[in-house]
Amino acid sequence: MPESRDPLRSLFEEAARSGRERMVPAPVSDITARGQRAHRRHIIWAVAACLAVSGGGAAAALLLPTVPAPNVPATTPSAESSTELPSTGPPSPTPTAVPTTRPPSGPRTTVPPPAASTQQ
Repeated sequence: MPESRDPLRSLFEEAARSGRERMVPAPVSDITARGQRAHRRHIIWAVAACLAVSGGGAAAALLLPTVPAPNVPATTPSAESSTELPSTGPPSPTPTAVPTTRPPSGPRTTVPPPAASTQQ
């Protein structure tokens, strides 16, 4: 397909050609300084995030109660009902018998299994 002679196209090509001719790579020191600045910014953000998380954890530890409040009864018990309650002493031990089994005394006799008959 033949190219048409567009004046705008030729101007863009001329600008690109002059840009390529005047192009100079950036000095290594500038590139290194830019990388160091970016690295510092990343470190600062990481430290800030750690401080925010640890500060939030410390605030939560200070604000949360460490000992739960005792449960208060809905009504105050009267003197009569407190004497009727059984004492809450330790439970009495119940004897537990462990069954022991002994093998029967005497000689052991074993009976072989019946032989299979092979009749054809």
